[in-house]
Amino acid sequence: MNGFENDIFTERETLFVEVILPLSLAKNYTYRVPFDLNDQIEIGKRVVVQFGKHKIYTALISGITTKPPTIYEAKYILDVIDSAPSVTPTQLKFWAWMTDYYMCNEGDVMAAALPASLKLASETILILREDFDDHVELSEKEQIIISTLKKQQKLTVNDVSKLLGQKTIYPIINNLLDKELILVAEEVIQKYKPLMKSFIILNEFYNDEENLKQLFNVLDRAPKQLDALLAYIKLNKAGIPIAKEQLLEESNCGPAALKA
Repeated sequence: MNGFENDIFTERETLFVEVILPLSLAKNYTYRVPFDLNDQIEIGKRVVVQFGKHKIYTALISGITTKPPTIYEAKYILDVIDSAPSVTPTQLKFWAWMTDYYMCNEGDVMAAALPASLKLASETILILREDFDDHVELSEKEQIIISTLKKQQKLTVNDVSKLLGQKTIYPIINNLLDKELILVAEEVIQKYKPLMKSFIILNEFYNDEENLKQLFNVLDRAPKQLDALLAYIKLNKAGIPIAKEQLLEESNCGPAALKA
């Protein structure tokens, strides 16, 4: 009787896992394990988790416990990707050392240490390999992905989830990676604001010496503009435009001197 009760308790035991996300986070997060995935949980395995409202990430199990977090309600992990650990305990210890030595977060180390194909996220971009074998045997869902990639050239993991109408798509994607049919394309979109600089160049009309003399005569009644012109001639020895800020500094004039 006791043995039977123990078996029931073990099967229904609520497990929680601490995971490392490939993000620069100050702490790791704890997720709840669905009962049907209890026997698949192991340190070093990759799991699929939701982080934030809409983002899905591949995270790495760094700890297993039966204690839930106290300051937030743990979300469920969505799936277990690996049949065997992707990262060994020795490697995890090394990651911990690197975190301490370089004063960074474990997520930073994970992001740098794992190849792109092991860090699938909802925005990860998948493309067909140029040398892929069109004769490899595929499941129906794998065939749908490959056929769509032939038409669209690229899909995000989130696109694949919508295409197949299911959340559990990481094992399918991993199969295609293992069959060497697709690649993970790491696209980095840099958001930047261009640095704009103003340059000053004298009108070609005043390249003529006589015209330049007339300009000096005109500016004789505008000392600030005359100072700006003299500074320009001094700086413009190579015949190239002069940075506006450099000219204003050299002439000790304000911007208004260049507008008239």
